Amino acid sequence: MLKRIITGIVALPVVIFLIHQGGYLFDAAVFALATVGLFEFRNMARQAGHDVYWLSTGVTMICLIYTAAIFRFISMYSFMLMPAFLMLGCILVLLEGMARHHKDGKWAFNTALSVMAVVYIGFGFAHFILLRDALYFTSADLQVSLWGIPIDRGEILFWVIMLGTWASDTFAYFAGSALGRHKLCPSISPNKSVEGAVAGFVGCVLVIMGCMHYFNIAGVFKGSLLLSVLLGFGVAIFAPLGDLVESVLKRSFGVKDSGRVFPGHGGVLDRCDSLLFAIPVGYYVFLFSIMINTLFL
Repeated sequence: MLKRIITGIVALPVVIFLIHQGGYLFDAAVFALATVGLFEFRNMARQAGHDVYWLSTGVTMICLIYTAAIFRFISMYSFMLMPAFLMLGCILVLLEGMARHHKDGKWAFNTALSVMAVVYIGFGFAHFILLRDALYFTSADLQVSLWGIPIDRGEILFWVIMLGTWASDTFAYFAGSALGRHKLCPSISPNKSVEGAVAGFVGCVLVIMGCMHYFNIAGVFKGSLLLSVLLGFGVAIFAPLGDLVESVLKRSFGVKDSGRVFPGHGGVLDRCDSLLFAIPVGYYVFLFSIMINTLFL
């Protein structure tokens, strides 16, 4: 527990600085997380006797994150480049597997794991950058003054989703510890309870809708009822699912933690499991709300 607390105290100011700073520093931090996450995924797979193709998955991950990073300059063209690189990357994975592993009898399984690494890690972490820069293609002002501090609207949206994700974990943990009687998924995560899951869902929705209501009053996201409702329910549903998927992944590879990057917390995939689901969902909820507001409001 002491290691967890010390790591949190050290990491929190760094996380706050990078998210607030944005730009290339934030992009570099996301790339570093994705790179470590890919190595963790590959190491877990190798411990179970499988292989993840490092060349094709690495090149595709670089292309996806680079495309997200230049989004603020090329705007809507990213919507064409991202799926193009994703598709080409999957083809590259198939070709690398065919060239290097067609005789080992595990081509299909290893290729599937490699494609999963591209989508889950490369495409997932790219959305961290897309969400942070989410306002670049809208007509809204990029920055607002909040508590006397100039801050990007994309940063605010990023923090709202992170707070909702943390609320989901926190409410679920304490309610599950105090009231948990019915196991949620004992074969996947024995410590999770139905009572904790319900509390996490309610806590996440309340925190996100409360934050969005405050920012609506502050003039940051005006008329954002649709966004706050969809964002609250979307993150409340998908954040814990991301946690469960990571639990299944580790259980299938026979490991307890994905890595040891964060003492007391595990690896990158351990810390970002919920966010790898919540942030892409939040990003597309944001785009959907813009589309609805543009077409009908």
